[in-house]
This record gives sequence, structure tokens and C-alpha cells, in this order.
Amino acid sequence: MTVHFQEVVPVDTYSVQSKSLLNEVDQNVLTLLYQPLIGAFAHSLYLTLWCEAKMNHKSKKHQHLMNLTQFSLKDILSGRKKLEAIGLLKTLKKDGESSREYIYELQLPLSPKAFFTDGFLSIYLFNRLGQTKFNEIRESFLIPQTDSSGFHDVTASFSDVFTSLHPSEMTSKSYSEINENVVSENVSFLEKGVQGKVSLNETDFDFEAMVNQISTFVVPKEVLTPKLKESIYKLAYIYQLEPMDMSRQIQNVYYSTGDINVENLRREIQKWYRFEHEEGLPVLALRTQPVHLKALQGMEPKSQEEELIKYFEEVSPFRLLEDYSGTTPSEVDLKLVAYCMLDQNLTPGVTNVLLDYVLSGNDMKLAKGLIERISSHWARKKVQTVPEAMALARDEKRKSKEWQEKKTSKSKFYNGNQKPNVSVPDWLKPEINPEKVDESSSSKEDENRKWLESLLNNSK
Repeated sequence: MTVHFQEVVPVDTYSVQSKSLLNEVDQNVLTLLYQPLIGAFAHSLYLTLWCEAKMNHKSKKHQHLMNLTQFSLKDILSGRKKLEAIGLLKTLKKDGESSREYIYELQLPLSPKAFFTDGFLSIYLFNRLGQTKFNEIRESFLIPQTDSSGFHDVTASFSDVFTSLHPSEMTSKSYSEINENVVSENVSFLEKGVQGKVSLNETDFDFEAMVNQISTFVVPKEVLTPKLKESIYKLAYIYQLEPMDMSRQIQNVYYSTGDINVENLRREIQKWYRFEHEEGLPVLALRTQPVHLKALQGMEPKSQEEELIKYFEEVSPFRLLEDYSGTTPSEVDLKLVAYCMLDQNLTPGVTNVLLDYVLSGNDMKLAKGLIERISSHWARKKVQTVPEAMALARDEKRKSKEWQEKKTSKSKFYNGNQKPNVSVPDWLKPEINPEKVDESSSSKEDENRKWLESLLNNSK
């Protein structure tokens, strides 16, 4: 598991670069379209870096960024990775002898049209906001089309307005000489920046295996253009398609239409997904813990606790609920899973720990109120990994046990009633130190012996 200080420390320096300006539309896109996906802090971090880029390009230490945002370096790194993942930031690193140097290159957000027709980010925004709010925000970016029929273009040209230069106004210097003192190797003009794209880990989907499954008699290889390839990676990630499934969808589209593009492939996959899952959007409960957040990625578990960590990281929340009940999870339970992963932004592995904790300690029932309370608490704690979630669950159980003991002691005092014990998973039970047990039992025996001796002496 990567710890944040292995990537960046306060004394590491950074500089911010931006080759374009952020206009009003860009700011609206950032706030209304990107912020629901990356969260308020990552959105704020982007704007902070943008302000720094406008002010100066001098290198500063990350301690300065911590003071400026009043957030820890761990939070800043988390926000930075969200910006990188969604295509708003490109990070370059240079290792030095005693510290590291970073260059943060800010990327423009997608235009409203590009965002809503992307088919990747728009689906995530739909999941996050719901249909009503999604449609409301989308409509805010639409402009009515003006009917120009019957009109003709009367726009003036340059030559209609401006006259040619008089010979006396002409300079003998060439264009390169005019700009000699303006442009150098170390500076460049502001320009309309390239919009940032979402980048996916291409190792998550075996593109070559998919190509090998496609018959060249049905689909010519030249049809798979770089643009289509990029979309295939995105669609495979969103809908969790295996290479075999994707190859079938591509062949179906080409066979039925004689052509293939991003839009008709997306429609075909959505139709297939609805038929397979009887839902219009991907089921989040089928997701598993992201590779970069797995504590035991590529490692074999060496203890029972590590085996459990491995289990929480490898299975989906859907599978965990299925393992508990032996049947398909109910729609109510899946809605609670969606609440944890969408509304509270918990990772699949953390959601698994939460489900296991609640089921084991609540008579195999997923209490909505308890799920909402714990998930919101973990979200505020920014828990992302399984070990972090297990540590918090243990702490939660300890506090709950202390509260129950106080409540039980009061109950005994008044009416002698005692609440029955509730079974908990083994991983929640505190580790017992045999040395401490021996010491405590030994001290109790000494106290009993001394008490008995004093009693015998007094009776003489």
C-alpha cells in the first residue's frame, strides 16, 4: 500500500503551468459537471492552482500549498490524483538528491457539448445526480437555435473596413525580427488550451484479445480507429465488458449497419446491458476495489486478517451479499450499496467492510439508518482502503461495546435485566496479549492470597 509521504513531502517543490485562460463557461462546467464527480476539495484545488499559475510560475514548496488550502498533504495528494484521473491535471516529476520537483500542467475542462456526448463522464454524472437533476443541469447549458431561414450573410470583411498600409508605414524588418524580443525558448504565448481527457489504465482491458475474437470477414481491421479504440476502453470500463463480450457487440453493430462509430456502438452495448441486467445503467454493486487502492495487490496473504483483506478487495459488494444470503441480493440492499458508493463515494472494498460489519453485528440485517450513519462518518474520514476501514470498524465496535457496558450496568442496577451478547466477526475482536493476561491473572491471585492471609491473621 502506497503511503502519501512516499510520493510527496512538504519540502518537495512544485510549479504550475497553464497555456490558456479559464473563461466563464469553463468555470460553470467545472462547478456543475466536474465537481459532483471529484468533490469540493479537488475542485477547490484546481482553482487554487489556476490562480497560482496566473500570478507567477516560480517554484514553491508543498508546505505553501498546505498553508494556502489548510488541508493536509494526504488530502492534497488525493485531490491531485482525482484531477489527474479525470483529465484536468498532468503531473511531471523530477527526482533530486534530497527532494523531488513537480510540474503541474493544468488542462481545460471539456466543453459542455463534449462532456454530455462523451458517454463516459456523462454516465458517471447521471449516476451521481439522478435523472431529474442531470436533465436540469444539462438544460442550463443549452441555447435555443435561431431560425436563420430568409436571412443572408452581410458580415464585413477585413478589406471592407481597413486600408492597406502606406509605403512609409511599412517596416523593413521581417516577422521573425519583430518578434525577436517577445518569444524565446523559455516562454510561450497564451493560447486556447487542449481540453483534458480522461485516461484509463489500458491493462484493465485486453484489447488484443478482443481483436483476435473479431472475424476479419465480418469487421475489417481498419475500422478500429484510434478514436474508436479509446471509446472501446471507456465503454468496457463502464459496463465491465470482457474482451469476448465486446467483440460480439462490435460484430453485431457492423453486421447490422455496415458501419461502426462511437454512438452506434454505445447504443448497442446499452441495449445489451439492459437485456442482461434489466437496468439502464451499470450496477455499481458489481465493481471491485480499484487496483491502486489494493493493499495486497500481487501479494499472498500471510495471516487470517490478510486473507480477509484479500477477500474484501477481490469480491464485489454484490458477491459479498450473495455469499451471506446464498441468494441474489434484494433491490433494497442494492440501493443501500449504491448509496454508499455514489452518495458517500466509498470504494467497493470499503463498502464490503461496512456491509460485513453491519450484517455481523445486527442479526444479519442491513439497517438503513446504521448504514447511512457509518458511511457518512467514513466518507468524512476519507477512508479509501480496506485496512483503513477495518481499523475504523474496530474502533466503532469498541465504542459501541463501551456504551453497551455502561447501559447494561445501569440496567442491572435498576431491574437486573441484561442484554444478550451479539456475535461479531473475528476480525473485529481485539487482539489479546497473553502476557498481559498472565500478568493480570497473577496479580489477582496475589491480591486474593494477601486478603486470605490477613483474614486468617485477624481471626486468631
